[in-house]
Amino acid sequence: MGLFDKFKKPSKPAALSVEAPAGTVLAPVAGNVIALGDVPDPVFSSGVMGKGCGIEPSGEVVYAPVSGTLSAIGAPNFHAVGLVGDDGAEILIHVGVDTVEMKGDGFTVFAEKNAHVKAGEPLLSFSKKKIVAAGHATTVIIALTNTDDLASVELVKTGASEAGEKVIAFQK
Repeated sequence: MGLFDKFKKPSKPAALSVEAPAGTVLAPVAGNVIALGDVPDPVFSSGVMGKGCGIEPSGEVVYAPVSGTLSAIGAPNFHAVGLVGDDGAEILIHVGVDTVEMKGDGFTVFAEKNAHVKAGEPLLSFSKKKIVAAGHATTVIIALTNTDDLASVELVKTGASEAGEKVIAFQK
């Protein structure tokens, strides 16, 4: 490893070849899908931020769960992203619990705020090892923050899931 290799930005992973029909939210990361009530963060598990789910990740890349516009990138900490889906879903993806305290260490962002992304495009990567070393849970949380504006939101898959599989269905 050369002197400047540690300053190189990791290469952007390939996009997933997936479709996210209207009313569908895909798993943004591979892992074990759990009910939102089982997420180890009371703000999310109580549903205050909206309905959704958690994923105990086996992967370390977060992909866009819908096609839409990136409304927020958790700069400068890069532990969360917000999307407004083309179908009207407002989605928050939060990587880990209390990872804001890590000040971006272990996170790499591949997308920019206000960019339009397609379902399956890589948004960010994270280091599970660094999250655990910092004393935090690695759970990736997905919340539909406009749940009150939707007729229904339901978790349609639990257990082992690949990134890009349908996990949530909603109706306007």
